[in-house]
Amino acid sequence: MWKWNGFLRKFTTYVHKSRCRPLKTSHPGFRCNSGVLDDSFKTAPLVVEKVQDIANKIMTDVPQNVPQFYRRVLPETCISFYSEEGKKIFREALDSGHMECYFKLAAQFRTQDEPAFCGLTTLVIALNALEVDPGEVWKGPWRWYHERMLDCCVPISLVEHEGITFNQFVCLADCNSLDTQATKSGTGGTLEQFRETVIEYSKRDDAFLILSYSRKTVNQTGDGHFSPVGGYHPGKDLILILDTARFKYPPHWISLELLWEAMHALDNSTGEPRGFLTVRKKVFSETEQKGILALFKISPSFDIAMMNVLSPGISPIISRWQDWLLAENPEQENEEKKMEYIVKSLNDCAGAGKDDETVLVTQIDVKCVGDLSKAHLCVVHQLLSSIEKNPFYKAVTEFINQHGKDHHLDRLGRITSNLSESQEKCLTEKLTTAHFVVMFLLSWPYEDCDPKAQRNSDSLVRLVIKYKSESCSSILGGESNVLRKQFSSLLRLQQEKAGRKKKKCGCKT
Repeated sequence: MWKWNGFLRKFTTYVHKSRCRPLKTSHPGFRCNSGVLDDSFKTAPLVVEKVQDIANKIMTDVPQNVPQFYRRVLPETCISFYSEEGKKIFREALDSGHMECYFKLAAQFRTQDEPAFCGLTTLVIALNALEVDPGEVWKGPWRWYHERMLDCCVPISLVEHEGITFNQFVCLADCNSLDTQATKSGTGGTLEQFRETVIEYSKRDDAFLILSYSRKTVNQTGDGHFSPVGGYHPGKDLILILDTARFKYPPHWISLELLWEAMHALDNSTGEPRGFLTVRKKVFSETEQKGILALFKISPSFDIAMMNVLSPGISPIISRWQDWLLAENPEQENEEKKMEYIVKSLNDCAGAGKDDETVLVTQIDVKCVGDLSKAHLCVVHQLLSSIEKNPFYKAVTEFINQHGKDHHLDRLGRITSNLSESQEKCLTEKLTTAHFVVMFLLSWPYEDCDPKAQRNSDSLVRLVIKYKSESCSSILGGESNVLRKQFSSLLRLQQEKAGRKKKKCGCKT
């Protein structure tokens, strides 16, 4: 916290001294007599007074009785990595060949930026250690993973407040080019199988083991936590935990059996046990290259060459959708009612558009399922299958069946019109309006989610997060992630162009 009193004393002294400092200038606008400025500088006390007012307001707004801590003492269940005993254990584990995973992880080890970022930071360490290219710039010209890039499954603003669940971690890993093998404690596997997994992955540096466990069980403060495993001592049956909350606890050795027990603790937000997962860099086939869409794409109605970026036929749909997202969310009886409300509202928004324009279309080179390569056919099949498993698909399908042709959801997407009649018929048998609608809902770049707000967007985001965690395959996650980034870029450009237009015409907002 700023020490405002000391700051103000120094600032006030500086300003008053400045009034009497000789000026070495010949500029006609400055007159100095005996080292004292003329009356034009008498506004300095006003500046000081203004700064004092701002500082006093800030100090009033800052909670005065918030507890503060400088780290925590490790409980007896843990052995500090850099203690004499911890160093001895490290040397022995290194000699045994069970520290191969340590070096790449240690090279990318970092402290989490937020108290609830343990999951994101653990994933960032693994991604950078496995040399996964994020495909986007971090800073300057450098592509490098950072926590705030990991927003394809859960909005960062929500993670800051609530952290992430085990399922959401798996979803994020899948979306960012990692192959995962997840095991929830109590749903499969034994203690001995877990020990075998630890032994195997402590001897590898091309894949890593990540644990999700309860701190309470190991006598630490807090509860749910993610950490990468940095090594293993087979003789003492100890695991090296590379704790990303270095402001709280240093890396430490801890009993494998105790961690096994800690992974069985239920997550209060999901009611399910925690667990462990292995991650390795995904190998993409030619049709699965990262950043390449398999089936869907944004329609030509979004065009950066246009003044508004959006065509007149699409602009009303997007505008109404954005307004609806910011509107207050009426309380619904259950999840089914929430989905009905969302689909009905989206249909109302789509009604503002034109029949001959859509938000999404299919890829130009997708002609007929029978004409696709076997690899691409497999990707498309998995993508459509994953969409159909999403609860939104059932809700949209039921809405369409109830309303027959009296709906507007087909303005969210349709098969591209450059196909021949036979080709379009072939693809139509596989691809329906419901697929496009679900893809739109999963791909939209929702604004930051406020956990305490009651807007439509906040309610919808929570459902999207839940369904992505439960039924989102890596292919669907990748497809929706690419579309989301494209939507985000186009909408940002639209805002910039609108801002320049207002500035140019002198409009006042």
